Amino acid sequence: MVFLLVIDEPEEKRKFVLIYEKYRYLLYKVVFDVLQDSYLAEDALQEAFWKIAKNMEKLGEIEALATKRYIITVAKGAAIDIYRKRKRQMREEIYVDELSSVAEPCSYMETDVDNAVLDILKNLPVKYRDVFLLKYSSNMENEEIARLLGITEEAVRKRISRGKVMVQEALDKMEEM
Repeated sequence: MVFLLVIDEPEEKRKFVLIYEKYRYLLYKVVFDVLQDSYLAEDALQEAFWKIAKNMEKLGEIEALATKRYIITVAKGAAIDIYRKRKRQMREEIYVDELSSVAEPCSYMETDVDNAVLDILKNLPVKYRDVFLLKYSSNMENEEIARLLGITEEAVRKRISRGKVMVQEALDKMEEM
């Protein structure tokens, strides 16, 4: 396994192998549910395991509910990233047959605001970013998010509210520049 190259401690390598063996099929199902494409799901699964390998110190016991929640969130985040990237690529593609019907040259300008918002979301603290991704990308209800993350609905609402404030503050700073 190439993933083991980024892990230094022998105990963490053993732990990673056990996590990989125990959760790979569950994580595949999670990413496939988001992407609905087996090849993209494999890519997302690989990305998720890279992130997990790089952050082994954050994981507790293999059987712990917190560990399961963490790796599911990482996998879902990787799948959503790939989904967004693919969606953006599909929007930006210009087909040759479409160009022939246009009399004037056409161009596509990607807005800096779109990129800035994505950067802001990527830089949010994990607990706020995960709730945002589940709420707005996966279109999950607060109750579902609360169950998945093992927190109360009130905590979900608070994290969304605080996350919105952080995003707004970052956008305000960006406008000042």
